[in-house]
Amino acid sequence: MRRFLTTLMILLVVLVAGFSALVLLVNPNDFRAYMVQQVAARSEYQLQLDGPLRWHVWPQLSILSGRMTLTARGASEPLVRADNMRLDVALWPLLSHQLHVKQVMLKGGVIQLTPQTEAVRSDDAPVAPKDNTLPT
Repeated sequence: MRRFLTTLMILLVVLVAGFSALVLLVNPNDFRAYMVQQVAARSEYQLQLDGPLRWHVWPQLSILSGRMTLTARGASEPLVRADNMRLDVALWPLLSHQLHVKQVMLKGGVIQLTPQTEAVRSDDAPVAPKDNTLPT
């Protein structure tokens, strides 16, 4: 029984030391520009994160942010805004400075669908034909 408790304590110390090292050595703010860039590249929306990013390690390893907005290209108002955003991330990719987001949670999230939140199409953007037939 004593050997089991000793093994359990050693495992617990290693786990706490590992999470402490991650929190101290990997700055979540290093991922801010990457997140903004990936959202813009994949969806043509602009992500804005206010305030510093910080770690949350229990029960799920997460990155927390303050206020956030998601705005369509050329829109005058954001489509989505929230008081707080939590990104649940995978542990192993973080060790090689890669970000793998498993889940996104918004606290106080508001989705606003108005003409001011719609994307503005540029004049040189291609337009689909009015009928679905291809020219012959």
